[in-house]
Amino acid sequence: MLIYDLDIQFKFGKIGIDTYNASIDPKMDIQQQGVEIETQSSEFSVENTFPIIEDIDCSRCRTDMGYPQPLVASTIWRDEAKQYVMEYLGSKSAGGDALGAIEKGISIGDIVESESFQEPPEVNVDAVPKTPPRITFRYGEIRSQLLPGNVKVNVSGKPVVIDCEKARINIFMEENPYIAIKAVPKGQNIDSIA
Repeated sequence: MLIYDLDIQFKFGKIGIDTYNASIDPKMDIQQQGVEIETQSSEFSVENTFPIIEDIDCSRCRTDMGYPQPLVASTIWRDEAKQYVMEYLGSKSAGGDALGAIEKGISIGDIVESESFQEPPEVNVDAVPKTPPRITFRYGEIRSQLLPGNVKVNVSGKPVVIDCEKARINIFMEENPYIAIKAVPKGQNIDSIA
């Protein structure tokens, strides 16, 4: 039987944020035009929480390897015992039916021989576990808050030409998160059941 260790590798993702401030460029002498400008810069805040692995359930893997939990083991053993009893009762009733049919020429020696020299059990080679572990995790969250900036212009009445560029925020995924799980063979043991 092959025994495996779980090799779990994961990495958190990274979020990149580029901010561009607003700019104002008047094209004429504001002092002579009688213009008052009030500006308020935009503010941006980000709060994030990383994903959290809450539980790694290996009970099904242990069951595949023949080491189930006590409650699961009791159910498996009950079903196996029930199956064995049903097969035993079936073989005994078939032997009784065969002895009851005297005209077919079956003797007690024939029945004892068939029960004494049974077919050898099947032997299968298999790799375990077949079921991967169940991983429960909680997603990370990103909370962002944007307070937009503004510009207030009070003009005395003469026209003023102003070049204005809006503030911009660019949010991008700098590095993607990942999780990799693989079973690594720990050793090789052979169990034989006679």
